[in-house]
Amino acid sequence: MHDSHPPPRIRDPLQLIPPVAGHQGSDDPEDVLGRRDARRDTQQRVLLVEDEFLVSAVLAADLRAAGYDVLGPCATLAAAMEAAQSESFDGAILDINLKGQLVYPVAEELARRRIPFMFLSGYASISMPEPFRARPCLPKPADSTVVLHEVQNMLRPNRVN
Repeated sequence: MHDSHPPPRIRDPLQLIPPVAGHQGSDDPEDVLGRRDARRDTQQRVLLVEDEFLVSAVLAADLRAAGYDVLGPCATLAAAMEAAQSESFDGAILDINLKGQLVYPVAEELARRRIPFMFLSGYASISMPEPFRARPCLPKPADSTVVLHEVQNMLRPNRVN
């Protein structure tokens, strides 16, 4: 008998790296392996602001698989604002509602710094403040191919922010 539903697949297995004895650096596996700084010079860095764990884990994995360096995910407005004000990155993906707080102050900071960003949210663009309605806004859930295409467009060198 033919099964019309194939078994589910694991997208990407988690990479667990044991701590190195005496290591005083970050817990980032790329830092432990000594590869992060060498790759950062050539990779575009994307700030990911998303409070839903599974959504952020899949998005981060998809972005990394596509060759981007991911900053975050930031799950709170405070963490996102701290990153927006103090970190260096090329673009951002913003969920609009972070645990009941709206992300618009972060969007304002990114616009002030002329850093391109897009929204990924269940909110319709018509409900956004006027200054942000022209920004790309993908509905959740969004296909990863569509998200990656939009990130690529957002980070084009000649794009006006």
